Amino acid sequence: MEFILSVLTGGATGIIGSVIGKVFGFVDGYLEEKKKDKEHTRVIEMTRLQSELRSQELESEREIVQTQQDGQIKTAAYDMFVNVPVPYPWVAAILRLIRPILTVMLVAIVGYIYATSDDFGQQETIIQSVIYMASTAVLFWFGERSMNNKK
Repeated sequence: MEFILSVLTGGATGIIGSVIGKVFGFVDGYLEEKKKDKEHTRVIEMTRLQSELRSQELESEREIVQTQQDGQIKTAAYDMFVNVPVPYPWVAAILRLIRPILTVMLVAIVGYIYATSDDFGQQETIIQSVIYMASTAVLFWFGERSMNNKK
């Protein structure tokens, strides 16, 4: 009887040990799967962050190239105007006097129309047009020069 009891309890102990081993195997597999899942999530997040950083880096590189190209275009445009030969100095002097002469003429026309206008109904459109042109010329021509000097 003792022999049979030893066989049965030994067998039961072996089966319980196998079941406990299997349970721990499942728990170990579950924990390993959780670990792999966390690692996978981390890799996905790192890949996303690297993609965002690369996108920002590419945008910065694009802006740098764009700035360089803009500079080259401006340099080429300036070279085009710098390398134009002026045949005579008096021609250059006349070209430089165009803006001031037109401005003085427009201001003189405004002054003349203002001083001689008797019928505002008929000349109102002319007065407004001349004033508009004169103010545009003065502010654009001389404002453009003052803005270019600040750069």
